[in-house]
Amino acid sequence: MHHAIRHTALTMAAAAALGLAGAAAAGAYPEQPVRLIVAYPAGGAVDGAARILAERLGAVWDQPVIVENRPGASGRIGVALAAKSPPSYTLVAVTNSTINEQLGRETAGAPSSAAGLLPVSTLFTTPVALLVNRQAVPADTLAQYVAMARDKPGAISFGSSGEGTTTHFFGELLKRDKQIDITHVPFAGEGPNLTGLLGGHVGSAFLSASGATKAAQTGKTQVLAVTTPGGSPLLPGVPSFAQLGVAGLDRDTWVGLYAPAGTPQPVLDRVAQAVSDALSSPAVRERYAQLGLIAEGGSPQDLARRMEDDRQYWTQAVQRTGITLR
Repeated sequence: MHHAIRHTALTMAAAAALGLAGAAAAGAYPEQPVRLIVAYPAGGAVDGAARILAERLGAVWDQPVIVENRPGASGRIGVALAAKSPPSYTLVAVTNSTINEQLGRETAGAPSSAAGLLPVSTLFTTPVALLVNRQAVPADTLAQYVAMARDKPGAISFGSSGEGTTTHFFGELLKRDKQIDITHVPFAGEGPNLTGLLGGHVGSAFLSASGATKAAQTGKTQVLAVTTPGGSPLLPGVPSFAQLGVAGLDRDTWVGLYAPAGTPQPVLDRVAQAVSDALSSPAVRERYAQLGLIAEGGSPQDLARRMEDDRQYWTQAVQRTGITLR
């Protein structure tokens, strides 16, 4: 009798699991709260964008989308947590810096948590800008900044969102292109990087347009250049590095949404469609623009192609400059 009950229970559990998978495939997803991990601290561009998206998806799905900040190790902690999470009801927002670093580890034969993630959709793109704290580095132009750095080698510091991130990479590229000595100070994400710049703990910083927009509101900073080759409407009037004759700093950064391996394709497609619908809303696009972000969206295949294009770009940049993304 006990064996029969146990067999029946196992059969019912299996049927329930198959029913859930079937429901997801049929479009009845989600049937429980969704966890959205942000691999960076609160207060940064990724966090702000994720919370706007979570609010919108929660309303559409009639299920809570719970944002959980898990910063540290330039995003690797959040990525590892997401990769180990049960499939279907966990998403993670990750910058291309973190993804590229993880793919680089995988290529080198080292463990990579990103291998346990599947692409879902692109959350946003944004330029990267170089800013100075006016009091610490009173430069109004990139030429003045370079002149000051040459006059006092090592005296000017630049903040980044962490070791091996795109913001770190851009600083190293600038050093090599202009043959200047500026000191790298890594922070645990854009929020702390911005705080460090405003507080004068670093004289300059590479920030997303979102961070640059927040900094401009304080009146303490000056934006010197932006990575979008032709300039960006998010930072009107700011010249690009390319326009100023600096090579290599001509790539915008982006953030993708990923899901743990094992998440069924119908779920990935349904989430991607919901994300794209949310990000195409004029109200959401306006809120993103106010943060200095360009809302994107797209399919899992679109994000996979973006990742491959990005990997080729940065691989060539590393080979050209000898910089190692750690």
